Amino acid sequence: MSYVDALTIAAVVDELHETIIGGRIQRVLQPGPLSIALEVYADHHRYHLLISASPRFARIHLSAAKPSRGTTSDTPLLLLLRKYVTGGRIVAIEQPNLERVVLLSIVKRPPQRNSAPIEPTEEIETEPDEPDDEFDEHEESLLRCELVAELMDQRSNIVLVGDNNIILGCARRVTAKMSRRVILPREPYELQPPQDKRDPRLITAAGVRDTSESAEPDAKGRAPTLARALVTTYRGLSPLAAREAVFRAVGDTEAMPGPDLPWERVAAAVRVLWSPTNRRPCLVRKDGAPIAFAPYTLTHMAGASDQPSMSAALEAYFAAREHLTDHQQRREALRAQILDVRERLEKQRASLNSELRKVRDLERLRWEGEMIYAFLHTLEPRQAELRIDGDPRVITLDPRKSAVESAQERFRAYDKAKGAMEGVPERLHAVEVRLAGIDETLALLDLAEGFEAIETIALEVADQGLLSNRHTEKKRRPSKLKATPLRLESSDGFAIYVGRSAGQNEMVTFKLGAPEDLWLHARGLPGAHVIIKSAGRDVPQSTLEEAAALAAYFSRNREEPAVEIDITRRSQVRRIRGGPPGLVSYHAEATIRAAPRPPWK
Repeated sequence: MSYVDALTIAAVVDELHETIIGGRIQRVLQPGPLSIALEVYADHHRYHLLISASPRFARIHLSAAKPSRGTTSDTPLLLLLRKYVTGGRIVAIEQPNLERVVLLSIVKRPPQRNSAPIEPTEEIETEPDEPDDEFDEHEESLLRCELVAELMDQRSNIVLVGDNNIILGCARRVTAKMSRRVILPREPYELQPPQDKRDPRLITAAGVRDTSESAEPDAKGRAPTLARALVTTYRGLSPLAAREAVFRAVGDTEAMPGPDLPWERVAAAVRVLWSPTNRRPCLVRKDGAPIAFAPYTLTHMAGASDQPSMSAALEAYFAAREHLTDHQQRREALRAQILDVRERLEKQRASLNSELRKVRDLERLRWEGEMIYAFLHTLEPRQAELRIDGDPRVITLDPRKSAVESAQERFRAYDKAKGAMEGVPERLHAVEVRLAGIDETLALLDLAEGFEAIETIALEVADQGLLSNRHTEKKRRPSKLKATPLRLESSDGFAIYVGRSAGQNEMVTFKLGAPEDLWLHARGLPGAHVIIKSAGRDVPQSTLEEAAALAAYFSRNREEPAVEIDITRRSQVRRIRGGPPGLVSYHAEATIRAAPRPPWK
């Protein structure tokens, strides 16, 4: 696993100083819900800066490819960025000391009265107004703000901060219940407190020796390697960087602390990694796919190649992982077809709910007929209404009809309407079950990675009869396209099965899962069914956490830092009567929180 660590960010910040500092921000857009892209015009060149706060893909770099809009509606953060950032100039870019944070200081003239900022469309290329748009960044009338990229894995965020250090907007809101460091609009912005660790740029041989001698065993009682001891002691040093430094010094990434280690060589190797003059961006590929990157040559890994820039290395690495555009046209076409079905079902549900509301009127008719008979002896001829003590309702009577005729009229109307209402609750339940199944399918479609997974969902949807013949081509429906559930093995040796479609969820739960196995699912969210094959054994906490992380990853809240996951015995899971495959109910569950984690090999 590679890390966008403090070293990588330092290399990117240096590139940004050489390219976009002083540039004008022409446009802001959102390629995804937790990412933004800035089009910057600087020194007669157009640059695209991508910032992502994804828990798994957090990063900042220049992009050679022109980003495109990936959200269907403008988010509050995007609207604020257009107001405070579009048309502004980047006057400073800094990285707080050894932190995975980048601050972009931006200034712009306030908009003229009765004018609104114009956001260029993606199709229209616009040139900035130069040199008429030049201004002195020290002018007091300028609007000033900072765009902060916090690239800290699960805690990643994009924050827009005003000149008074008050948060204007953010990609992810963090409340007081979630963290002591609140990130919300109108709250003061504070940087993450620095870690209580040493500065790796000042590392010495004596410091390395002390680190090795004082290193404590890990949670499983194992003695730490020298690389692990360095990560624990020095700020901003990722495991990848530590392994590289140890390999350069002693030739073994797994070297253990010992009295005969060349302490000075280890310290020198760490200092060299932090030296800006020794930067050499590289990318490591295995079987043609990128597996690691660094702002220095990774000598301890085979397949390393030099890259023209740190941004180029990052773009190549993450393009192979994020799958933002893989088979996107097929996914969007299938989603549109399913949404058409969902819209029709929503109309049916609204109509049935309207009919159910008439039940109250039916019960009123029956009640009025019964009350007229009950108080028949008190009614006078041509009486216009009947009031009952203690009941605010008033029964209106027709003076031209007798009391008996009024009661019988109500009973006839009640019997007629009641017949028409028979079966409505059952039909409403059937429609709501189908809607729940469609929502589950839509969520799994969004999570599908690759052609095979998308086509598997398409085949299942067609088999359920949700799509009409015009939506399916039977000639293109070979059964061999149907993928099987994902099978993984936990660190404790337990088999874990993950369903990635409605049919696979059905198979995982009711065919692969035995009554004593553990079953996991994201709480209250569409997503995958996960089974831990226990064979009657006690399941260790580490396996539970790994399976929960998979359930979180294959859920609608994949991009959240943590997801609530329900765990119960497979014997407590039941199919929803009349529901589509994979739709279940369950009880006797326990709930834990887990950070989404992609499948491991």
